Amino acid sequence: MFEVNAVELQECLIEDLKAGLTPMVASSPGMGKSDIIRTIADIFKLKVIDFRVSQCEPVDMQGYPGVVNGRMTFHIPEYFPIEGDKIPDGYEGWLLFLDEFNSGNKQTEAAAYKLILDREVYKHKLHPRCLIAAAGNLTTDRAIVNTQSTATTSRLTHYRMRVDHKVWVDWANAHEIDHRIISLIKFKPELLHRFDTSTNELTFPCPRTWEFASKVITGKDTINHITKTRLAGTIGEGAAVELATYSEIYQNLPTIEQILSNPKSGWKVPKEPSEQYAVTTMLAHNTTPDTIDKIIIAINRLPVDFQVITFKDIYKRSPKLNGHPVIKEWIAKNAHVIF
Repeated sequence: MFEVNAVELQECLIEDLKAGLTPMVASSPGMGKSDIIRTIADIFKLKVIDFRVSQCEPVDMQGYPGVVNGRMTFHIPEYFPIEGDKIPDGYEGWLLFLDEFNSGNKQTEAAAYKLILDREVYKHKLHPRCLIAAAGNLTTDRAIVNTQSTATTSRLTHYRMRVDHKVWVDWANAHEIDHRIISLIKFKPELLHRFDTSTNELTFPCPRTWEFASKVITGKDTINHITKTRLAGTIGEGAAVELATYSEIYQNLPTIEQILSNPKSGWKVPKEPSEQYAVTTMLAHNTTPDTIDKIIIAINRLPVDFQVITFKDIYKRSPKLNGHPVIKEWIAKNAHVIF
């Protein structure tokens, strides 16, 4: 099976959903499957129905038995939108998200057949504006996962998600992740997702936990013992030490205030790659319409490869600045390097 990064996965899912198919995404925990599903829902103004299959029984899929006019029937749950239901205000429809789909028991899996393929709950058709997507963990990841039957798998389209640090850095720049974490991942991409099923650690570094780690250190200039302990409980001990050590590099760098006060000659350009990565992220995260003229002067003092990295980060964080005259001038001058 081809593995896809987050950007490729989102495109595949959108095309499948438009075609009326039900995609199934599998990956290790913490890689952002749910976030991608919710992003798609936001794009198309769909109300997400978060349905945790691992916590369900068959009746949750096919309805609860009851008696109407002396005959047994099934009363379907209200969380399934059926034909005739009113679309919620502010939305264009629903996205039924079958999360932890491969963690349900066999009876629940069998009950899902009709829902997925026929788009029916008991005798009721799902609303035509209700799309379905599923997700789950890999069987190799020590998560609660059950092997699914071919009757189930043949009703789905399948994707396996892989980590791509460049895609994650673009996402992180657009979501206010602490610049020290972004800089570390650019310098050591292998730290973005380090999942070892043989370890006894309760947590590990992955896109989800790095986002948590950003909340731990944002607003803190240094990482003290308490903060490092909190990080160890968030991304694991090894990654916590790596981040704390890398953050010490920032103590040897010029501050953004020093750079802006004299961008041409008032600061020493670092020579070590780790420090250069740190400077690129610092500059990108402090670029605004008010500072961009001075930031450009500082960027031009970096090696050209790191200039490109900085401009890519600026564009992801502040796309409106892409049309600024000084950026256009730099692109025209360095087009041969970019392309």
